[in-house]
Amino acid sequence: MEKKCAQCGHVMYLSLRKVVYMNETQINHVPVYNCTECDHNELVEHVKEELKRFLLQVVPAEGAGVFSFANHSAFTRVMLRMSQQTEQKPIDDLLDLYLLARSLNDAIWMDEIKQEWLLRANCE
Repeated sequence: MEKKCAQCGHVMYLSLRKVVYMNETQINHVPVYNCTECDHNELVEHVKEELKRFLLQVVPAEGAGVFSFANHSAFTRVMLRMSQQTEQKPIDDLLDLYLLARSLNDAIWMDEIKQEWLLRANCE
């Protein structure tokens, strides 16, 4: 997934990053767009509310430490699972990705997933 950088206009790529909160809490696997041209970072809009809830509920209850945001966000969990797979994605995972892309209204990503699915359907 990618989008245009609001700072410089170049392409921003989606990745799962580490975020440090209040210099005490490390949150791994946070979906963030990153521009490789100007190094601007932007939190994925789809997870902003989940991250706010996480910061207000989990961090105060658990205290400082290291957390995986994938344990608190379905969107992030799907992204993490996809990033860890090195072999061809199972059809179920393609469907999960398609639902994710549709929820983000990312037509280009949806088309890429459809093309991969069609390629597999013709090969099997």
